[in-house]
Amino acid sequence: MRYLQVVAQDRSAQGVGDFLLFRFYQDDRLLREATAAELRRLKVLGKTYLKCAWFNVGEGEERHLRIFSQNPSGDGTAETVRLHFHDGAQIAYKAAAHDQDNDGRLEVILSSDVDNDGHSNRTDRSRVMALVKQYLQINW
Repeated sequence: MRYLQVVAQDRSAQGVGDFLLFRFYQDDRLLREATAAELRRLKVLGKTYLKCAWFNVGEGEERHLRIFSQNPSGDGTAETVRLHFHDGAQIAYKAAAHDQDNDGRLEVILSSDVDNDGHSNRTDRSRVMALVKQYLQINW
């Protein structure tokens, strides 16, 4: 399985994520860090991810997002995009977007409180949809 790992760090000790790492993996093997060209395309995804308030103090990497798509029909289109918010090896919570009829539109958004504000609401679903769309734009 291929996935993008996003790590946010609070290196300034201000209580918010202020540094991002983007890594591309295949079957849990690091393939590469994001290139300069990819970093430009990932800028918006990074800003959206920082709104989720899922970051590490200092240079830690325990908390991170793994985002990946699935194509069970094998036609080359993303039918499901999954977001796994990790705390170390454990998945702390998940979110997903599904294209139920394989028409290229993601109709179903499943999410909990992805922005960690204490409420699972429309804002969380909007953040998930934004992350999914931004992820799909990089064609990974």
